[in-house]
Amino acid sequence: MPAPFAQLIVDGMGMGLIYVILAAGLVLMMNVSGILLIAYGEFYAIGAITVWACVEYLGFPFVVALAVAVVGTTIVGLASYRLVFQRIQHRENNFLSQVVAAVGLMLILGQAILLIFGTVPQKVPSVITGMVKGFGIIISLEKLLLMVLALTVTVALFLIYEKTRIGRAMRAVAFNADVASLQGVNTNGIYMATMGISASLAGFAGGIMSGVYEIYPEMGHNIFFSVLLVVMLGGMGSIAGAALGGLILGITLSFGLYFTGGMAQIILFVIIGVILFFRPGGLLGSRTKL
Repeated sequence: MPAPFAQLIVDGMGMGLIYVILAAGLVLMMNVSGILLIAYGEFYAIGAITVWACVEYLGFPFVVALAVAVVGTTIVGLASYRLVFQRIQHRENNFLSQVVAAVGLMLILGQAILLIFGTVPQKVPSVITGMVKGFGIIISLEKLLLMVLALTVTVALFLIYEKTRIGRAMRAVAFNADVASLQGVNTNGIYMATMGISASLAGFAGGIMSGVYEIYPEMGHNIFFSVLLVVMLGGMGSIAGAALGGLILGITLSFGLYFTGGMAQIILFVIIGVILFFRPGGLLGSRTKL
């Protein structure tokens, strides 16, 4: 493989793995709880800003700051479910109510981020300096660390969802919440745990991204619809599909920006449109909801 193409693939994977984590969390939320969490991007922004604040003002090491960000976004996610979504989730014809509540939550969190963070973009100081070179590929140690962490968390989430007791309970609730409840599954507890895990994944993605890319208040708004595209591309009910869709998005953008510049987004939408035309359920999804 020519070196420039290998470099573009590696760069695309670095970008795509962020989308993988975010899409996996959103798939989990939508599949288990049935909630289209439009405010999902704000948790991503909260994670990034929390890491920046902990490093910049409190002097925490990056790993400690990342842990604080994950815990913080998890708490915000749990509180959001308990105070907002739990009250409306079981109402009849509740989809519109959930969307309105999610939009309201997005506006509240977005305004809070703007008031606390301000309007000036920031960046967390470099955690690790240096470059890795080999086979014509150059990658910073920071980005390599980002990729390793993102891949580790994605694999761990997949194993938890497929192999553990709580994962089986989540899949049972996703299939049929009423039947799962009759079998002794605490559905409200599963819904709350799902919200917490999804929020923590978004916070983790924002936190690890903060050491490589710039942080700004609108970052949550800007990334949500890209993540939704990834979910549609991979399949609405598939975590593996979310991983595949995220990597496709990252690599497509990497090649598109290199060869076409500003046309990359248009090319991406065309590719996704063609795939969804032939596979309406996504690459690894199904046509019908579980």
